[in-house]
Amino acid sequence: MINQQVVCPATVARLNSAQWDRNQRPQVALDLHYLLSFFGSENNLEPQRMLGAVVRDLHARPILTRQMIRDAVASQSFLAGSDLAEAIETVRFTPASLTLEELSKLWSVFFQTPHVLSVAYRGTLVLIERQENAQTGLPVLKRGKDDQGVDSVIGPFPILEQIHVGDPQEATTRPRPPSYPSAQLGARLTLIGRHLGGDAVRLRFTHPRLAAAAEINVPETDRSSTEISLTLPDDAAAQAQWAAGLYGVRAIIARGEAEHASNDLPLPLAPRLEAIRPANTIGRDPDGSARINLACAPNVLPDQPASLLFADREVESETHAAATDELSFVVRSAPVVNDAVVRLRVEGVDSLPFERAGDPPRLRFAEGQKVTIT
Repeated sequence: MINQQVVCPATVARLNSAQWDRNQRPQVALDLHYLLSFFGSENNLEPQRMLGAVVRDLHARPILTRQMIRDAVASQSFLAGSDLAEAIETVRFTPASLTLEELSKLWSVFFQTPHVLSVAYRGTLVLIERQENAQTGLPVLKRGKDDQGVDSVIGPFPILEQIHVGDPQEATTRPRPPSYPSAQLGARLTLIGRHLGGDAVRLRFTHPRLAAAAEINVPETDRSSTEISLTLPDDAAAQAQWAAGLYGVRAIIARGEAEHASNDLPLPLAPRLEAIRPANTIGRDPDGSARINLACAPNVLPDQPASLLFADREVESETHAAATDELSFVVRSAPVVNDAVVRLRVEGVDSLPFERAGDPPRLRFAEGQKVTIT
């Protein structure tokens, strides 16, 4: 027995109409694949040198930044109207691994072109949106259950893009000096992003070894829709409440009764070397060893790895049962050095052995962070 189902044309028309009744524009996410081929003199190894230069630069700068996209759009009139720079996700280029079989199939398409030195890359993620009008909504007859109103989300969600670390005295300096590689207690942070405006803003700092996150409210004078500025605390309480290592920083934006959290950005917090004891010049013991004591901030937790770096040595600290701001190092067969720059590494983050001095201010190695062993 054959079962036949008949659908009338009117039903099909209604289904097609429902398919295109949209409340928002449809989007498709694409990964773009590129094959980069290199031509040149084999005698001078030009293809190999060009490949090395391209791989080096794409590894160093794999992100297609929003400014790059804006510059490209501005330079080509046919790109006018592109909104790729405003996409939620940035485009990242990563090497694409191709098997020998895939490479053979790929080059077999170019039957009149001989194989040349090539490398494959993938660009992800690119969003393409259809430019069509959404369905017009019906008039609102009531707002929420029993017409008591609804919870509203005002504006897009906050996004953090980068963190600039500097000195508090340079807060108003323009152009802004280059960012330090890591922060210390008392450093001036400037978080740069989008949609950061709100009625109240606070920053949350989380550390994997600390049970409680640190939250700091940001005054209205230190924030805008694109920047949030904050000076990290540097008092006795901060000495005990903070720890060197890698923090996650998140912005919490309050708009009305609703709160929205941004993405997390990594922030390395470096230990600050306060003093070297004995002061700078240290004599070796009869067995050739030397003991170096360091005062630092913030406190080093008992389970945090800490080491001393100077000359060609990396020396682990002696164990301590409680959080401390005093670390002791015993250097076996200590080398004879004169004004060797000392760094303290805690949780994989090195102290900053330099300071700004002079007019105009320039970076130089701090005299208080050098050691002489005789």
